[in-house]
Amino acid sequence: MKLVSVYNFVLIILLLINNCAKAQSINGDTIYVDSKTVVAVRFPSLPSTFYTNPADAPYNLITLPTGFTIIAKKKNTAPATLTVTEGKRTHNFVIFYKKDLDHTNLSETDYDFSTVKKLKQHVKEREEREKKYNEMVESADKLFEQQDYENAKVSYSQALLILSRPWPADQLKKITKLSKKVKKKRN
Repeated sequence: MKLVSVYNFVLIILLLINNCAKAQSINGDTIYVDSKTVVAVRFPSLPSTFYTNPADAPYNLITLPTGFTIIAKKKNTAPATLTVTEGKRTHNFVIFYKKDLDHTNLSETDYDFSTVKKLKQHVKEREEREKKYNEMVESADKLFEQQDYENAKVSYSQALLILSRPWPADQLKKITKLSKKVKKKRN
């Protein structure tokens, strides 16, 4: 009986450790780069792997003691996904070329997840932004369905400020087209 209890206890601890590691993983963040500025991405431990998809994405990745640097090989490179494994965590990013990256602004050139505390805080803030974004999009979608385009436009714009995603941007384009049609009908 005691052996089963110890086994269950160890199993629960392993599951908790695994869930904690997953909870510290970054999923879907954007890293902005250009072809002139080296951008640093730092983690609590040395990444064991990092790779882009497509594999031949035009970015130079150079290993640092606890992370890596990244720079675009040329101007206006196409977006790519980046997967990084460090410690027991796997992080997934999207790399975007940004024409006017501010090399004097550390928030644009130094992605500092160098401690577990910073990593946890970033993941928590990301989850909060994701929740707020989803609430704004849900509200905007309802307004759009009700043909309240002006208020839908405000909500989609607010959602874009929280997280830059294609859906609100596409909906804003639709609203602009619908507004033009309505104006033509009135004239």
